[in-house]
Amino acid sequence: MSTKNISITEEAYNQLAKLKKEKESFSQVILRVANPDISKYFGMLSEKQAKYAKSKITKRRAISEKKYDSR
Repeated sequence: MSTKNISITEEAYNQLAKLKKEKESFSQVILRVANPDISKYFGMLSEKQAKYAKSKITKRRAISEKKYDSR
Protein backbone atom coordinates (compact mmCIF):
# COMPACT_ATOMS: atom_id res chain seq x y z
CA MET A 1 0.00 0.00 0.00
CA SER A 2 1.39 3.38 -0.95
CA THR A 3 1.32 6.32 1.41
CA LYS A 4 1.09 10.10 1.08
CA ASN A 5 2.32 12.74 3.49
CA ILE A 6 -0.07 15.56 4.28
CA SER A 7 0.22 18.69 6.37
CA ILE A 8 -2.51 19.53 8.84
CA THR A 9 -2.78 22.15 11.52
CA GLU A 10 -2.13 21.28 15.11
CA GLU A 11 -5.82 21.89 15.81
CA ALA A 12 -6.80 19.34 13.14
CA TYR A 13 -4.27 16.86 14.50
CA ASN A 14 -5.66 17.26 18.03
CA GLN A 15 -9.21 16.69 16.79
CA LEU A 16 -8.15 13.51 14.97
CA ALA A 17 -6.27 12.34 18.05
CA LYS A 18 -9.44 12.74 20.13
CA LEU A 19 -11.35 10.55 17.65
CA LYS A 20 -8.62 7.91 17.50
CA LYS A 21 -9.47 4.60 19.12
CA GLU A 22 -6.89 2.38 20.80
CA LYS A 23 -4.69 0.61 18.23
CA GLU A 24 -6.23 2.61 15.38
CA SER A 25 -4.02 4.44 12.90
CA PHE A 26 -4.70 8.00 11.82
CA SER A 27 -5.47 6.67 8.34
CA GLN A 28 -8.12 4.41 9.85
CA VAL A 29 -9.60 7.36 11.77
CA ILE A 30 -9.83 9.44 8.60
CA LEU A 31 -11.46 6.60 6.65
CA ARG A 32 -13.92 5.90 9.48
CA VAL A 33 -14.92 9.56 9.76
CA ALA A 34 -15.03 10.13 6.00
CA ASN A 35 -17.18 7.04 5.38
CA PRO A 36 -19.50 6.67 8.37
CA ASP A 37 -21.69 3.58 8.64
CA ILE A 38 -25.12 5.19 8.79
CA SER A 39 -26.93 1.84 8.75
CA LYS A 40 -26.72 1.72 12.55
CA TYR A 41 -29.14 4.67 12.63
CA PHE A 42 -31.82 3.05 10.48
CA GLY A 43 -35.07 2.61 12.38
CA MET A 44 -34.19 5.02 15.20
CA LEU A 45 -37.08 7.35 14.43
CA SER A 46 -40.73 6.48 14.30
CA GLU A 47 -42.50 7.20 11.03
CA LYS A 48 -44.09 10.28 12.60
CA GLN A 49 -40.72 11.58 13.83
CA ALA A 50 -39.13 10.94 10.44
CA LYS A 51 -41.88 12.86 8.61
CA TYR A 52 -41.53 15.76 11.03
CA ALA A 53 -37.74 15.85 10.62
CA LYS A 54 -38.05 15.65 6.84
CA SER A 55 -40.50 18.57 6.75
CA LYS A 56 -38.18 20.71 8.90
CA ILE A 57 -35.17 19.86 6.72
CA THR A 58 -37.14 20.66 3.56
CA LYS A 59 -38.19 24.05 4.96
CA ARG A 60 -34.63 24.92 6.06
CA ARG A 61 -33.27 23.95 2.64
CA ALA A 62 -35.82 26.21 0.95
CA ILE A 63 -34.78 29.11 3.19
CA SER A 64 -31.10 28.45 2.48
CA GLU A 65 -31.72 28.25 -1.27
CA LYS A 66 -33.56 31.61 -1.22
CA LYS A 67 -30.65 33.19 0.65
CA TYR A 68 -28.16 31.68 -1.77
CA ASP A 69 -30.14 32.71 -4.86
CA SER A 70 -30.44 36.29 -3.63
CA ARG A 71 -26.65 36.72 -3.56
